[in-house]
Amino acid sequence: MSRPSRPVGVPRIDRFPLGARVRLADLAVDPYPIFAELREAEPVTWVPEIQRWFLTRRDDILAVLRDPDLFTTDAPSTIRDMFGVHMMTTEGPTQIRYKRKCLPPFHASRLTTTSLPPLVAEVERRVETMRSAARPADSGREGRWQAGEVRTGVARPVALHSVLSVLGIPLTETERVNEWYEHFARALANFAGDPDLRAAGKGAADAFGRALAPILEELEREPDGSLLSDLACDHVDPLTAEEIRSNALIILFGGIETTESMIANAVWALLSHPEQHPATRASEAALDLAIEETLRWEPAVQSAARHATRDTEIRGVRIAEGEVVHCMLGAANRDPAHFEHPDRFDATRRNAGDHLSFAVGRHFCLGAPLARLETRVVLETLWAHCPGLRLDPDRTAAPHGYEFRKPETVWVEWTGMSSG
Repeated sequence: MSRPSRPVGVPRIDRFPLGARVRLADLAVDPYPIFAELREAEPVTWVPEIQRWFLTRRDDILAVLRDPDLFTTDAPSTIRDMFGVHMMTTEGPTQIRYKRKCLPPFHASRLTTTSLPPLVAEVERRVETMRSAARPADSGREGRWQAGEVRTGVARPVALHSVLSVLGIPLTETERVNEWYEHFARALANFAGDPDLRAAGKGAADAFGRALAPILEELEREPDGSLLSDLACDHVDPLTAEEIRSNALIILFGGIETTESMIANAVWALLSHPEQHPATRASEAALDLAIEETLRWEPAVQSAARHATRDTEIRGVRIAEGEVVHCMLGAANRDPAHFEHPDRFDATRRNAGDHLSFAVGRHFCLGAPLARLETRVVLETLWAHCPGLRLDPDRTAAPHGYEFRKPETVWVEWTGMSSG
């Protein structure tokens, strides 16, 4: 990427006609045909509706995400406005320090020994609650079918329970955290700049900060091995109270949004392709590969934003200093230059793990190992306790959303008998 010459006299709306037609409302319904058209004809394009650049080719996106000196997160943004300066809105030594401080609970060994047993218990409890509350499916079906809803009944509460447990926030705060999260989600997807959504999100972040102070005091008196406990008891190189708050907020939001959506999308994707179930259930490794394909095919987070630190160019297109580049992760994951038949869901795809759904580089998602673990445990438990599991044909709902993407509901059916 080199410093380009400045184009003269050509309005962006004329130079990028496909980008001019992009609407967030259309992306929310089905972004992938739009991405395919852009990737082929306008891989670097200007989207007037949100005044940002879109990238849709995997190689370009990788180059941007791997170059934090030229394309940074350390700039004014919606996520910084909402949560402050944290590991996702800074670069260099500060970012590395924040991430190292917060990383230990997400190491695979610690997840297996500390997080897995309570996770399994919570998933089994939520699945059993869903089964207990199930109602008979349409009487016209053959056999004894029962129906329940997975996203709100299992995915959301499991994601909440896991991230609160890792952080060290009392589970008695679950309801309040869930309310704050809803404000966060609407504010972070607020590309139109609605002041009411921003104010509600900021208010929720402030409320979280007030609630966090006594929790940190208690954890300093009685450490419990959680992340907040470790941070509160660090007297060698401690983070400030504001640094702890900001990093806890981004972990909290990501741990709910990304994981809930990942679980819901995985259940929906796998049950939408029942012919592939035998392959996914052949072994734990086969299931893990299938989960990677659900991440590739329908990622929970659709983009990663970066700010140009100086004038540059991508594919001959001038990007001015300070402009925002949206790396469209959902588009990169379906780039035919890297994935054969990219629109086809293939649970045995060998390179499915090459997806960019958790980003890449310094800002690779901290909670990716936990999200993968939660998704696998949910799927294994659903299969064990809900025989014949399938999507309810009368209440189908595909993933929706232009930034955070998941189905509003995932209604499923199973037979009245259980093997668990």
